[in-house]
Amino acid sequence: MTRSRMTLSVDEANKIFTLRYIGSIDGDEVNESVLHQLAQMTAPWDYDTIVDQRRHEGTILTAEIEELGQRWGQFAQGRDAGRLIAIVTEDPLVHARLSLSQAAFPQRILKGFARMEEGVDWIMSQRAAAKSDDSGVPVA
Repeated sequence: MTRSRMTLSVDEANKIFTLRYIGSIDGDEVNESVLHQLAQMTAPWDYDTIVDQRRHEGTILTAEIEELGQRWGQFAQGRDAGRLIAIVTEDPLVHARLSLSQAAFPQRILKGFARMEEGVDWIMSQRAAAKSDDSGVPVA
């Protein structure tokens, strides 16, 4: 049996942190663990985020998502405006509630994916688009 936990890994070179929910960890545990681990980072609001829920066996309630969003908002104080969140899961409930998750993190842009590669590709393509001028030619 898998030990339930939430892990955080940081890709400094690409300014992406990945949160992995593993096992039957519940929403309160996720919230406490996420906020504790992010508080250990320098300027976590400068990073895009991948939330990997492929091995998550629990359900995070809407109220818990809203609480995390509120607490993150107080912590980040708007410094994360325009940052990206890729949620990776095959759980249809999580995909159905993406608009609720987006509302909880209004400063960020959020999208759901079934595969990790899709989420990473989306983040990189969004960044490339942001660096391009109107002609679509990347700006140096």
